[in-house]
Amino acid sequence: MNSRHAVLTVVLVLVGGSTALSPASGQVGRDDKTCADTTDAEAAIKACTRLYENRGLGKRNRAIALGNRGAAYKSLGRYPEALADFDQASEFDSDNPQYYGQRGDVHIRTGELDTAIEDFTTALSHSKRFAWGYQGRGRAYLAKGDGAKAVADFDQALKLKPGDFILLTQRGRASNLAKQYDQAVSDISKAMKLQKFETLLPKERADLIAQRGFAYVKQRRLSEARTDVDDALKLAPKTALAIGVGGLIDEEEGDRDNAKSAFNRALAIEPDLQLAKAGLDRLGGGGQVDDAGKDREPVAQSDPPKPSRESSAARKDDDAPRDDPEMCAKYVPEIGRTVKIKCD
Repeated sequence: MNSRHAVLTVVLVLVGGSTALSPASGQVGRDDKTCADTTDAEAAIKACTRLYENRGLGKRNRAIALGNRGAAYKSLGRYPEALADFDQASEFDSDNPQYYGQRGDVHIRTGELDTAIEDFTTALSHSKRFAWGYQGRGRAYLAKGDGAKAVADFDQALKLKPGDFILLTQRGRASNLAKQYDQAVSDISKAMKLQKFETLLPKERADLIAQRGFAYVKQRRLSEARTDVDDALKLAPKTALAIGVGGLIDEEEGDRDNAKSAFNRALAIEPDLQLAKAGLDRLGGGGQVDDAGKDREPVAQSDPPKPSRESSAARKDDDAPRDDPEMCAKYVPEIGRTVKIKCD
């Protein structure tokens, strides 16, 4: 399995300083390759377990084996076992930010966002250049609906990984939430020009295009928004977010009937699409009201894209401004295993 993060190197020191590989060290090398690189998570767990139980490797090396085993458990959805491994790994090698980051990733997957933020913050306290720490914490803030903090973390991550596709898409969504629509359009447009965009499944590309369309609506650039909606629906006709953004455009243009129809069609595909729910509330005279008595549009969520192995918002009413729908990032990048043993 290829890691998307820094590769750790385990140095095996042989007894007596010999550089020849003993049968035992040969087994270690085979286990290392399986622990680190195989796509068979069950086989990886067995190999990582043998490395962890080999006390001759020392605590640092055994910590890396635990980290890899935890990542394999995580890929299988066995989160309690993964957390136990990351906890033990961090005890063996407390200065390594990878284990806190891995633990934070699990907590995002289980919805424990505040705990995830604590884990990524701890990771960053050990390395200010740990891009994954900023990215992970940004994802957690985005899932919590804190666009400003998410943007700040994605800014830091992009300084360390300029032009990264996933980071651009995540900052684009966070910028929508933080009402930074120029930044949202810029980031998503840049991401769409990268080769990785073409490796996404049609539905994933359509969702991303619809995200930019939403930002265009907020900028009152309705013609460009309509083009994005049309392009998204050509790729994936049942993309609820694109249909919902189309409803927002109709609403802005005063076409209430078509707007209602679009919102209803979006909800038939994705019943929890709050952007569409809010649109129907507004057009029906319902709507949510905040403490100041102004309309408030609830959170709108859409899964962001991820590279595929197969190919790999608002009513026109200047007197009643509302909070923006959250363009929430629910996708969690898969964190690969990291051990690499070198026999000296």
